[in-house]
Amino acid sequence: MKTLIKFFLTFKTLLVFLFLELVSFLLIVNNNQFQKSQFLSSSNVIVGSIYEGASSVFGYFGLKETNGILAQENSRLKEELLSCKSELERMRRDSNFAARASVAERNCYSFVSAKVINASVYKERNYITLDKGAGDGIRQDMGVIGPNGVVGIVRSVSDHFSEVIPIVCLSDFNVSARIKGNSNLGSVSWSGGDYRKADLWEIPQYVSLQVGDTVETSGCSSIFPEGIVIGTVCDVKRKSEDYFYDIEINLSTDFSNLTYVDVINYQFAEEQNNLEEAEK
Repeated sequence: MKTLIKFFLTFKTLLVFLFLELVSFLLIVNNNQFQKSQFLSSSNVIVGSIYEGASSVFGYFGLKETNGILAQENSRLKEELLSCKSELERMRRDSNFAARASVAERNCYSFVSAKVINASVYKERNYITLDKGAGDGIRQDMGVIGPNGVVGIVRSVSDHFSEVIPIVCLSDFNVSARIKGNSNLGSVSWSGGDYRKADLWEIPQYVSLQVGDTVETSGCSSIFPEGIVIGTVCDVKRKSEDYFYDIEINLSTDFSNLTYVDVINYQFAEEQNNLEEAEK
């Protein structure tokens, strides 16, 4: 109590001044309409600002649960975005994606994914070994494609492994081919040397073509569906005494950097092959 009395005695002059100021202010506001309206307006602004700030503060803490739900939704959307980006990138890299999708819709083809576990590229008779075999549904003479195009054909199969003859192998294996956008049939084979190149045969010289044209599978076999990329034309020679072009192509598959492939299962292959053999 003594402390309170001492406080009033110490600051009595200031307190009396503040009291008189307050009385004067109230008299002015109550006896003057303009000052009264200005005071009420200012009071409303101040009180409104206080309420708005308080609402924002309480609203922020009240949104904790909502923020948690939004965070979970944001994480889910991020995962979906990454998944979509990954799929789009795979589609961009894989020039055969559309062709595989179209044939799969007809229910004639299915694909077995396999990993390359051994391979050679610098020999005359190169080979590729896959980590999938008969137990995975792989059979002899199935076509094999990679992310960028045709790889080869299955030559032999064990229960758990299979060996593939790639295009870059000196053998009797060749791929029925055509220039994209043209129906004239030819065949692609390898003559040795550079594993990045091959030859396209039997394209007549009346066919219009140029360097950079895409070479793709014709679909005229039980091995590969049509439209699978083989490579692009890199050199074209005309011979006056010959009916066909001499065409060299850059292979779309990099056989020195091949990790995963798809083995093509054409469900009517045996039926088609038996019929064609009977007609020979």
